[in-house]
Amino acid sequence: MLNSRWLPYWLVFCVCLPTSALAASGEVRIISTNDIHGYMHPVHYRYLDQLRPWGIQSTEGDYVAKARYEGKVGGMAHVATTIHRLRSEVSGKALVLDGGDTWHGSGVSLFDRGVSMVKIMNTIGYDVMAPGNWEYIYPKEHLLELIGQAEFPVLAYNLVDKDWGDPVLEQYIIRQVGEIKIAIIGMTYPWTAITSTATGAAQWWDFGIREAEAEELVEQIQNDENPDLVVLISHAGYGMDQKLAQRIDGIDVIVSAHTHNPVFEPVVYNDTIVYEGGAHGEFVASLDLDIQDGKITGYRYQLVKVQQDHVPADPEVARLIDEAYQPHAERLNEVVGEAKGMFYRRDYWQSTMGNLVTDALRDIEGTDISFFPAWRYGATLMPGEITAEDIYNIVPTDRHIFTYTMPGKEIRNLLENILDGVVDQDPFSRVGGDMVRFSGLKIVYDASGKRGERVVSIRTADDQPFSMEKEYSVASAHTRFQHNPMFAAREIVDTGKVFVEALISHIRAHSPISPGLDNRIVARGSEGAAGVPASTTNQ
Repeated sequence: MLNSRWLPYWLVFCVCLPTSALAASGEVRIISTNDIHGYMHPVHYRYLDQLRPWGIQSTEGDYVAKARYEGKVGGMAHVATTIHRLRSEVSGKALVLDGGDTWHGSGVSLFDRGVSMVKIMNTIGYDVMAPGNWEYIYPKEHLLELIGQAEFPVLAYNLVDKDWGDPVLEQYIIRQVGEIKIAIIGMTYPWTAITSTATGAAQWWDFGIREAEAEELVEQIQNDENPDLVVLISHAGYGMDQKLAQRIDGIDVIVSAHTHNPVFEPVVYNDTIVYEGGAHGEFVASLDLDIQDGKITGYRYQLVKVQQDHVPADPEVARLIDEAYQPHAERLNEVVGEAKGMFYRRDYWQSTMGNLVTDALRDIEGTDISFFPAWRYGATLMPGEITAEDIYNIVPTDRHIFTYTMPGKEIRNLLENILDGVVDQDPFSRVGGDMVRFSGLKIVYDASGKRGERVVSIRTADDQPFSMEKEYSVASAHTRFQHNPMFAAREIVDTGKVFVEALISHIRAHSPISPGLDNRIVARGSEGAAGVPASTTNQ
């Protein structure tokens, strides 16, 4: 028994003991999903060809033939089975995280407003989520209800109220996994307030990168909590997250989201491991970490492919999916047309789905030009019957078509602004993502040009000169620039037409429909090469 006269000295020794001596050792598995976009059922998903320093290295080849072998991917019942297996392999040593853009994006999410996805995530047993930009398309009150229904914390350090700058959600939590104490921070998409989702809950709050706040928060967590591991779940995008890793000390792992990149090998900057797990439930990411005295000493990483034909469905989640679909099955299953080829959404400059949407929008309203955002999500539409669900999966909203006029010089100004955001070398400046989708124009661009001077030439769709002085009629949906005085839009009219319903009617009237790429946008020097940008030649 310790002599009482030595007790004060023993207490001093305990208080002054170096914190490193208290650091733990062990193993942790981080299991993560991101950008599922409400796809409860498996889907076909042709994603972007992969950029490499030497150019485009296609991951696609003949996607239609590939899909015959591969089958559909994702689907929450199959994702659930994959997560359960990965978690059971390291009993009691796993965390299940989600990077957001999970509660919105499918036809069902339009009708049940994300409620079923929250139920499914609760059943699977997610531990933490960071919201993406598309969660904010729901009204503020409904989004807060969804967060309240979630049996896991939803975190975002960079989401604050407009009046006082106070955090709207928890910024971080502490989780104990075995012997390892883990601090988990959430980051939502910094530019949500200027995207097409800003008319929902986003209009009530402020966002931003808030780098200084992140640095202070990490330092505070380290001082107050003394964690063995600091993990950031970020919906900032893979490029921005790599830059954040280089600029902010003290983060051990960044689980990235938003840009839909299937990262098959993580990168490490400033002792921070960064990776992203694709999209649409095609993969579940798994990162095993070896921790020794509060430091990462090794890792093992894999993207686990979720193929419908090879991963059995979890019965409980399958039941929840059936319940979610049942009230809307008749509407979603209706055959509305036929596709004579494959329509896909994801590519930098143009895509067959983007062309379908904007050509239809221009035809519906009879305008000179049409615009639609370059959304990354959207299940690939394969040759054959087209159901209403296929179209609701392309445009899962009830937003209206707007028409207006815009001077030619302001259209050019708009295109320059969009190009700057697409090709800027600084990840912090890439607002949005891929090139906006449009119809009615032919654009030659130079990505290496100076900011504001990247549009080389513009002609109309029928190859006539484009006038800087003329007023052009424009139709768009889910755009906001027509309300920006910078672009001088006039005669703005809300047509009252729900675009997805008008698109379904257009497909009925014009079916069968065929996909196509054209020379509506090309790089300088490639104008004569069938007009098709290099990044879209491989289907």
